[in-house]
Amino acid sequence: MIWEGLCVPASSQIRKVYVETVKSWSEAQSYCREKHTDLATVHSQEEAEQLLNITGGSLNATAWIGLYRDDTQNWQWSNSDDVIYSNWKAELFCASVNSQGEWEDRVCNEGKAFMCYNETSNITERYILIEELKTWTEAQQYCKEHHTDLVSIKNTSENEDLVKKAQGKPFWIGLFNNPWKWSRQGDNYTFHNWNGGEPNNWGGNEKCVEMSKSGQWNDIPCTFQLPFCCDGKDPC
Repeated sequence: MIWEGLCVPASSQIRKVYVETVKSWSEAQSYCREKHTDLATVHSQEEAEQLLNITGGSLNATAWIGLYRDDTQNWQWSNSDDVIYSNWKAELFCASVNSQGEWEDRVCNEGKAFMCYNETSNITERYILIEELKTWTEAQQYCKEHHTDLVSIKNTSENEDLVKKAQGKPFWIGLFNNPWKWSRQGDNYTFHNWNGGEPNNWGGNEKCVEMSKSGQWNDIPCTFQLPFCCDGKDPC
């Protein structure tokens, strides 16, 4: 028996539907595409709250939403520089430099120092180490507000200069991987509500996203059996 919750209209007038029957992520996607439109996209905090409203007390733990991880490596610099220098293949989503000058992929909401840069010909004023601990996104926002951006690294010489500037302190750089896509083509990944320490790709096999009853997101294996949320075909 498949139980579908009452629909709730989103700001875009796409209704959200909760299906209580448990399925894998791909099975849930197929069901939503056949019966409705697709697995649910979440564009805003308002829509995240609407999903919680339709599940109500029926959501005991978690439910699938339409977010999944593409297998391709999509590393890019925050300032849109071409990635012409790298020395790794990473499984997480934000990059830092350790005390030895090696790059590490990290969970993006770790608190770290970070390196900003100023667009200037004065080399002594070009790089700025901020020792206040921030997540990668907070660091990016700070650098864009107060300087130019998080630093990009084009060669080994620049990497060595930044390590000297940091004096052994690990720091965020502007390199990040954005592999997340919504099941419904054309929906951009512009809003997220990750739980603390997520996404972490635990075991290297967490490619699909569940929503908890608190509304926060977690990446887990796509084969798990969960209820799910669809986007409906018609407005309520």
